[in-house]
Amino acid sequence: MISDLASATRHPAVILVIDDQIANVRVVGQLLTQAGFEVVPALGGPEGLTLATESPPDLVLLDMRMPGMNGFDVLKALREQPATADVPVIFLTADIERESLVRAFSAGAVDYITKPFVTEELLLRVRTHIELKQSRDALRRIASEKQRVAETVAHDLRNYFANILFAAEMLREEERTSESRVRLIDSICTSSDSGVLFLESFLVQQSERVRSSAVEALSALDLMRHALDLLKRQAQMKSIEVSIEVAESLMLLGHRAAAIHVLQNMLSNALKYSPIGGEVLLMATRQGTRCRLCVLDRGPGISKTDQQRLFQRYVRLSAQPTQGESSTGLGLSLARERARDIGGDLWYEDREGGGSTFTFELPLA
Repeated sequence: MISDLASATRHPAVILVIDDQIANVRVVGQLLTQAGFEVVPALGGPEGLTLATESPPDLVLLDMRMPGMNGFDVLKALREQPATADVPVIFLTADIERESLVRAFSAGAVDYITKPFVTEELLLRVRTHIELKQSRDALRRIASEKQRVAETVAHDLRNYFANILFAAEMLREEERTSESRVRLIDSICTSSDSGVLFLESFLVQQSERVRSSAVEALSALDLMRHALDLLKRQAQMKSIEVSIEVAESLMLLGHRAAAIHVLQNMLSNALKYSPIGGEVLLMATRQGTRCRLCVLDRGPGISKTDQQRLFQRYVRLSAQPTQGESSTGLGLSLARERARDIGGDLWYEDREGGGSTFTFELPLA
């Protein structure tokens, strides 16, 4: 009995069968369907190319000799389109000439099966190339995730190191009072502890997304004060006054390091786009069974066009930071991802009277 690779995955692999002979399409289609694959039939090159473009399959079985648009024309067109450039193509043909075989592999075919074919051989080769494609796709996802991890770590640690460096530079000034030096040392310790906490939390999340055991009752006021401590340098450089409005008793449920990460990115964004000498407000309120942590500024706000792509990665807004601060286009997208990881959400609204309001919502404790 032929084993069924497709049943091992949640969704069966999709195979596009392109042949100008309907009888051939039916025979091959029935064999593949019985083996557990999803088959998309196409009578001729133009139809096959259209179907592949609209919904790229996992593999293409392609006849070489077809009137009008032959197999080589179809393969060339598939390789020229980004969506289908990596889709494996197997030629299924009665042509046994050596020159055709060499030309097929040179054009980008992954295999070559001659008609009449042996059923077991056809299915074995199809399975082999499906497995290879799935392995390549998995490696791409892993590489993409590693890139995301590196971007997240680099983005977050930048703020911790910036605060440490600022405090260290201030300590070099001999005229500093003892009280001032103690505050700066406390700032260095706070940033260092927060950076370590972030790294520990991040390492846990890579092997297991935020665990329920890591969720705890958190003080909204404490979270806001912590986020502000990390960004004091940024606020001071632009003479921005940051105020906090929250009841001391307001408690929420969340993952501490992740919640601070989200608030830190919200506040950093507000400071970047606020005018020199402006004001930023951190505010927390109850909303039913949820707690809303808001960061409000009087910056330029966000246009309707920018709002549609606000939380996408690497998006640069039309509005520019008011003092030339750098912007990677990653902060808000990473913040929303982290907010949703811990059962919350993050969104934007225009602030009444001008400016922006970013709201981070989590369950009440």
